[in-house]
Amino acid sequence: MKVYGALLAVLAAILNGTVGLFSVSLFQMGMPSEAVAFYKCLIALITIGCLLLVTGQFRAWLRYIRQYWKHTAICAFFGFFVLYYFETAAYQYINVAVVVFCLFGASTVATFLLNAALERRWINRHEMIAMLLAILGLYLVFVDTRALAEHGEYGLFLAVVAGLGYACFLVLTKKLGLGGGLIPVGTLLIFGVVYLFVPFTLQGWSLPTGSGLYFLMMLALLPTIGGFWCTTQSLTLIGSQSVQLIELTEPIFALIIGFIFLGQLVTGPQMLGGGLILLSIVIHECKVLDIWRSTRASQL
Repeated sequence: MKVYGALLAVLAAILNGTVGLFSVSLFQMGMPSEAVAFYKCLIALITIGCLLLVTGQFRAWLRYIRQYWKHTAICAFFGFFVLYYFETAAYQYINVAVVVFCLFGASTVATFLLNAALERRWINRHEMIAMLLAILGLYLVFVDTRALAEHGEYGLFLAVVAGLGYACFLVLTKKLGLGGGLIPVGTLLIFGVVYLFVPFTLQGWSLPTGSGLYFLMMLALLPTIGGFWCTTQSLTLIGSQSVQLIELTEPIFALIIGFIFLGQLVTGPQMLGGGLILLSIVIHECKVLDIWRSTRASQL
């Protein structure tokens, strides 16, 4: 079960890696970030609603909403409004690499700290080492973009806030026991659409057309439905810290895809950064330090 949860988190990382690509394409067409965030959630909600209706799960969905609407409303605020609104806005000010670095960096630290705070304990050595290695690995993956100091602070602030929102979503979804599958994701989307409708309306109405609708469909199907389905499902099997660490493989997959399909070379620091991220996952999940100490003690 733990391996299955880890595989789902990896799949979520692959699907979530498409957010920046499609979002930037929509910005280049002139669509504002508020419209992108709102429409991708609206399309995803309509899609899931149709699927649940066709598969005979619509009544079960209504029962779930009546039972968990308060908990879902809280999680949706952090996972859809804070994450999507601020992440999408950040792509307008700084490039995709910097947004991903700031978002994941803030989310990783916040996830470990929030879990420790809720459990009323100190961060243990496995968590501390895994967190530091993950942040260093992220830095090495993105340092070669030479973009960390080329843009304004506002975009960095937006990306960090998005990361904090995602951390709260992971921790609270696990803590409140929302479960996994299309029904919880669909319920989260209901509140997400309501939250995102406010900035969308304040910004001014705009309708997607042509290829813009295609990119919105891809955003709705891949990261919004697929990514959140995999994330919520993995949270039912493994801890939120584990999900967060494993989803840090997203930039690694982006590098691999870029090398295979675009011929983009992977640098030495990027390979080292990817290795450190993988090492942080192994240390945290396998409790390597405890195994090493036990082995050493038995040899003495």
